[in-house]
Amino acid sequence: MATRLSDMSKERLLLPKMRVTSLVVLSGFLHQTLAAPNPPEVDKRALQTKCNGDNLYNSFIDRRYSASASAFCSSYIRPTITATTTVTTTVPAAKAKRDFAVTTYAPARLSSACSCILTATPPATTVQTTVIATVKPTGSCSAPTPVVKNGGFESGSLAPWALTEVTPPLPAYEQYLSVGVTSPGYGGSKNAFTVKDSAASSYVEVGLSQQNLTVCAGSQYQFAAQFYMTDAQAVPSPQTYVLVYVDGNLVASSKASDARGPPIVWLPLSGQFIAASETASLTVKFIATDYVDVEWGLDNVVVTQI
Repeated sequence: MATRLSDMSKERLLLPKMRVTSLVVLSGFLHQTLAAPNPPEVDKRALQTKCNGDNLYNSFIDRRYSASASAFCSSYIRPTITATTTVTTTVPAAKAKRDFAVTTYAPARLSSACSCILTATPPATTVQTTVIATVKPTGSCSAPTPVVKNGGFESGSLAPWALTEVTPPLPAYEQYLSVGVTSPGYGGSKNAFTVKDSAASSYVEVGLSQQNLTVCAGSQYQFAAQFYMTDAQAVPSPQTYVLVYVDGNLVASSKASDARGPPIVWLPLSGQFIAASETASLTVKFIATDYVDVEWGLDNVVVTQI
């Protein structure tokens, strides 16, 4: 009998000590991590009649820890209203996150105990969220402007243009065939590209090319330029041409009626193409197939996206 009384005395001594220890730990955590200013007061008498008196609830209403419990609960169950001003479906929504380190109790028990000790629901907190997303549609790109460099030959040189074909060949026939940038240009501008065959050769071909134009694959483009072609014949020859190619495909050409005798008459030349890739090669060819003593001019070469 003495032994049983001794054991019971030990249990009575241990139980309060364990309870105090666990409450001190909880109180310290609530004070350090989750305390909020001006917590609602705990109404113990009004709420005890409708709340289960489990260990968590009893810890919350203990007068030594009730202030910390109220502060924690005010933050834990505070309603949150989220207002989103800008959102796109391409931005993945962030996963919900609850910064709560106490893992001893399930969220349902925490919410239940907090609901019991608060005399009123804390005011809602509104969180204003702005999501800004830049979405690049599939297949779109931004090409630089202008697409054609030195299209007016105002630099006084050909670069980045290059001669890709000259017949009759230079320099063997340079005394008869002149190719390059001369003055004046279209509309009184400073320069233009010109080709002049003063020997009335049986066949003349000059290719002027600009490689690696930056374009947008799949987009449609407009080619435009000013040109002239004239010869010394009383009746202009129909055997003179200006042909425009993009990646080897013909996009624009002069008409037989465009051949004129002196004086020089500038005419528009235009055509359209669809870019096959993000780079393109532009070539303008000047061709004569008769002894016509021909001269060509080219100016204001422009390629624009439609």
